[in-house]
Amino acid sequence: MRNSRSNSLGVQSSDMVAFPPRILLIATVLLGCTPLFAQSAAATDSDHDGLSDDFEQSLLQKFQPKLMISASDCAGTPARFKPGASPEVEAKDGTIYGQVFPASADKVEVHYYTLWDRDCGRVPHALDAEHVAALISISGAEPKALYWYAGAHEKTACDISSGARATALDAEDHGPQVWSSAGKHALYFTKVKCDSGSGCGADSCADNVELAREVNVVNIGERHVPANGSDWIASPAWVLGDKMGSNFTPEMVKIVDAAPPGAVVTVAGRSTFRGTIAVSDTVLGSMNNSAQHTSDALDNADTHTSNSLQKASDATGRSLKRAWHAVFGNKPAPAEK
Repeated sequence: MRNSRSNSLGVQSSDMVAFPPRILLIATVLLGCTPLFAQSAAATDSDHDGLSDDFEQSLLQKFQPKLMISASDCAGTPARFKPGASPEVEAKDGTIYGQVFPASADKVEVHYYTLWDRDCGRVPHALDAEHVAALISISGAEPKALYWYAGAHEKTACDISSGARATALDAEDHGPQVWSSAGKHALYFTKVKCDSGSGCGADSCADNVELAREVNVVNIGERHVPANGSDWIASPAWVLGDKMGSNFTPEMVKIVDAAPPGAVVTVAGRSTFRGTIAVSDTVLGSMNNSAQHTSDALDNADTHTSNSLQKASDATGRSLKRAWHAVFGNKPAPAEK
């Protein structure tokens, strides 16, 4: 007779209850040495990464961030996409997508994606994918977050992605509060950071409200092994696939560890580039305003000049008529040509 059981990590194991106690003890020790991600065929692992679907979903629900989005965002809310190879919006219902994959023998990385039907920044475009991530320890009785990462204008000249210890965000056992900038959807761990000239000076979280959690996080699997119909991961229409790798490189962790314990620090990009672009954008905005003012002034000048010329013409005509009558009396004046 065989009894099956599953531990808290979603790893399946079994023992033969008919075996003598000593054999059972040896089997228990051996099972305790089994690699962390080993599973029996009975556990469903849709993305073939060694973690059961149930275990991945439990992590996604446990650490889901509290997302703050703009109440006036041009794209409304994050969208749910139809199954298939091409990203097509099925509904704007606030769906959050997730990904879980092994990072080491006792750690996993968890990603949360906000997928939008459009980006409404300086250069608007269709589709937008942003994400926040956590490095989770699963060596203890309960999973605990160690570090968090928030992507903001990733891999652009305006990159200001940030990282922090989970303790700094009070987010070891649950997700942190995350702020999404209006229109651009860059993600920040504080509203102050979003509003402080970040994103080359264009980001704002002025009217953000909490996104209602009306649907469960949808697991999209792995970059090369999509799950739940998310074959659109690899579509060239967006850069979602490029964001599905690890965010917690040794360099990133080193930057966070070097910061004060309660700090949220920038872990990507260069401030000189961001500052230059912010200044350039301000100059461009001033030029646009100046051009508009010049155009308005020319329009006004043209209107005033036309009115003045018409008035002068009318006055000249009246003066000539008076002069004619003074010289020739009531004799008709010559017709105008």
